[in-house]
Amino acid sequence: MILPLFILFINFIVVVHGVHFNGGTITWAPIDPYDNSSSVNITITQSYAWAYPTITCANDVPITTSGRSTQNWNLTCVVDCSTDGGYRTKPIDILTDCSAVFSSLGIMTSERSHNMTLYSGAHFYLANVGSAWVALNSPAESGLEWSIVTFIDLRMRSDGFINTPPVASVVSPQYAIVNETIQINIPVSDINEGDDVRCRWATYTAGYRRRKRSDTEGYFYEGVAENKEIMHVRKKRSCASGCTSGDKCTNSECLGTTCGHPKCTDACCDYVITTTGMPTNYTTTIDTPGTLKSTSLYPHQQAIDECGGICYPGSVPNGTTLSSCTITFTGLIPNTWYAVAVQVEDFINDTSTVAMSSVPVQFLIYVLPQPTCSKAPIITSDISCLQVQVGVNMSFNLYVTNLCNTSVATITDLISSGITDIIDNGLTDSPTNSSLSYVTYTWTPQSNDIGLQEMCAVAYTSQMVQSSPFCVTFTVQNSSVTCVTTTTTTESTTTSTSTTTATSSTTSTTTSVTITTATTSSKAYI
Repeated sequence: MILPLFILFINFIVVVHGVHFNGGTITWAPIDPYDNSSSVNITITQSYAWAYPTITCANDVPITTSGRSTQNWNLTCVVDCSTDGGYRTKPIDILTDCSAVFSSLGIMTSERSHNMTLYSGAHFYLANVGSAWVALNSPAESGLEWSIVTFIDLRMRSDGFINTPPVASVVSPQYAIVNETIQINIPVSDINEGDDVRCRWATYTAGYRRRKRSDTEGYFYEGVAENKEIMHVRKKRSCASGCTSGDKCTNSECLGTTCGHPKCTDACCDYVITTTGMPTNYTTTIDTPGTLKSTSLYPHQQAIDECGGICYPGSVPNGTTLSSCTITFTGLIPNTWYAVAVQVEDFINDTSTVAMSSVPVQFLIYVLPQPTCSKAPIITSDISCLQVQVGVNMSFNLYVTNLCNTSVATITDLISSGITDIIDNGLTDSPTNSSLSYVTYTWTPQSNDIGLQEMCAVAYTSQMVQSSPFCVTFTVQNSSVTCVTTTTTTESTTTSTSTTTATSSTTSTTTSVTITTATTSSKAYI
């Protein structure tokens, strides 16, 4: 019996019209996490940042930009595609719709959500792969690939429902002043209370292939699983795999070979051979097998490339670290671009080692020369309640204080991210305070917003000096909010003694106004 071998071909899109991509994320969520039917409805959301006006603010980004009509492809299943729940029959493309423009920073953001139905129990890796990063690192390297990978898992959690991944977003690009250490916080939140959310560097995990060479090979692999001392020896062929020097290791002909990452550097990268006790007169590659899959098909495992050409540590300066979703970064060379690829994952508790989902976050960092004024602006707000109700309009202001002399630097932008349907009414300068600017936001939460919704904002000066991120998490609920002004009565007793030695007790009442469920940030008045 001849068993079919299915090979996944990943098409890398090479863009020749110039750099334009600033990073982004792909996330998903079940519409009903308690759905236990044979199919599950989910929402897949893509959010990207682009160079503006290189890319036009319009629907169907980027193909609506002149000269880019062919720059559309599908999100591709890259790993575990046999359990993609039917995604391959109805793939979605990478087109998104312009959501905001920040012309002073040359940034445009876009987003689009797709609802789709997959078979229950689906679990697979989905990727957007392309090549249009700005020239990165020093010395600058052009044409580096991006690979933005999310892990979708619709299997029931051990506590009885489908997982909802964490939410994470970072404004791109971030700016760092040369020779100054900054900390870039990646704001994360998770709707599932008690989940442990962690951040790690995105990585490249090499794939492997097992090929059936005879009808008795199954017995051989079963024996290997039971006895690791069994040998299998084969002479290296003259590149029968077809993976030669310069080939990308993610090409189909290189899967399962000795090709490392990102390209084959030998004259021939042949298949990995499993062996022990190798005679010295054979030229072979030694590989220690892990747990073998108990299947008669002996499928190959595709490589998981979460970072393309920007894998850590080569994508950032030496000494860059990631700890508890905070990146510590020091740029030593001004006017240099770097790119960061991080995966945000949730675990069922703080002792678990198995991620329930994996959400990509990729963004740029630009190292500025020393500005005339390096003082970062400060963001405050007048938000008085963090609980909001579906269908009820709310509004609030974010205020930006400029610590520089306004003749040297002014506030040029306040960029928010996280809540997609919130309305930004534009940056306004205070008519009475030249150092103060503000943005009024309005929002009417919808039913699909129920749960935790996090919004973050970053302010910029005209010299590209950015503030620390200001983040706020709202709780959206169907019922009326309990965040109201209340009167609290406290009784206290005082004792006094009269000349007649009689003791009298007097009760006094103290009234205080409190916000029962929210923390009120400091206000700035215009």
